[in-house]
This record gives sequence, C-alpha cells and structure tokens, in this order.
Amino acid sequence: MPEFKEALDFPRPCDHLTEIPTAFWAQFPFVSLDPAFDFQKVIDVLQERIGFMPLAQFRYAPEWSRDYLVNAHWALYCDNYLEGFHIPFVHPGLNQALDYDAYDTEVFEYCNLQIGIGDAATECFDLPEGHVDYGKRVAGYYFWVFPNMMFNFYPWGLSVNIVKPMSIKQCKVRFIMYVYDESKMEQSAGADLDKVEREDEFVVENVQRGIQSRFYQTGRFSPKREPCVHHFHRLLAQYL
Repeated sequence: MPEFKEALDFPRPCDHLTEIPTAFWAQFPFVSLDPAFDFQKVIDVLQERIGFMPLAQFRYAPEWSRDYLVNAHWALYCDNYLEGFHIPFVHPGLNQALDYDAYDTEVFEYCNLQIGIGDAATECFDLPEGHVDYGKRVAGYYFWVFPNMMFNFYPWGLSVNIVKPMSIKQCKVRFIMYVYDESKMEQSAGADLDKVEREDEFVVENVQRGIQSRFYQTGRFSPKREPCVHHFHRLLAQYL
C-alpha cells in the first residue's frame, strides 16, 4: 500500500484482500465463498469421463445461451433432471435419440452421472481405447454437481446449467453453451435443448402445483431409475 510507511504493525492479517477459494478445470474456473467440500473430487470425476475432449477449444456461444424462468422450487427442477422415468413420456424427440433401456447412472460423493446411450442414427462420442466406456455408443454425459449445477456433454460441446433459487415457488435456470463442433449438433441427443427445456418446465411447474395439494404424500425411490434423486436428497438432508 502506498503512503503507509508510518503505519504501525501494518499490514495485519485482517488488512489483506480477501482470498476467494478457486479451482480450475481446463478453461473453466470454479469459485466458492465458503466451500463445503473439496471440489477436486468433482474435477477428477469429470476428467476421467471427458478429459479426452479438446476442452480448451470449446467456444462460448452466447447465441445459444439463455435464461429460463421456471415457476417451481429449484430442488424440484433438480429432481426432474436427476430421474430418467419421464424421458419416454415427456421428451419424444430425445427418446428417439436415446436407448432408454440402456440408460445408466453412477453416483459419486458430491456429484452423479447419467449416461445416455444413442441409437444407430444418433451422433455419439468417439471414445479412445482405454476409456471406461470404450465400446459403448455414448450420446451424452449428464453430470450433476451438488447442489445446483449440471454439465451436459455432447459430441458437439457442452451445456452448463445453473439453477438459481428465486423464491420458494420460482427459480431461474441459466443455460451456458460451449460449442466445439457445430456440425454434430443436428444429429445429437442435444439437438434441440430449448424444446427439451420447455417440456421439462411443463412437468416441473405441474409438480409444483401438485405438491401443494393436501393429498400429497412423499413416495418411494425407484432403485433402477432414481438413485441420483436419492443421492441429491441425502446430500440435502446432510447439509440442511
């Protein structure tokens, strides 16, 4: 600091600028005012599955990025994202691109993963030998990171979704798009994300109305289709 030579006992620890904990993965910075867990554990999971992609070449695409205002609690939006039950019934276009019976999930400590397997006409990843999913026709990797971030990887690039609570009955969902190979978008599982988002909003907003009914009761978790929802609720209970 200039002009502080005469100040006694300066600088003290409390005089320093605040350091915000920061982590980096490829070109993406992650910050937290008060980290609840070691984010490197999440980065390691992402790196294992997606590290083969040229992440440094991903281009931020403002023309594809947008915000959505959803009239539902933020946790209901996450619930919908984390379960696979609704895909055949709510997303007919997406369901045609994915093999629903082969849809798989994996749960980690602070994140989980849904793996979409594509059909013969769907653009899929060219996975290198030695990759944990080598030999599978993976059309999409859908990562959820506690509590409110999603990283959706497709052969054409990445859609980051951040769910921001606005009130007990409303949230804002930010879609931040990064494109690597636009030529692969048309035939991919992420070909029409705006349409898929609108379909999700319809369901989630109806659930928001439904849970206000005096007849609403909590239900069971499907061991096959809802391990990621169960994981989310366990973490919520732990931190709340």
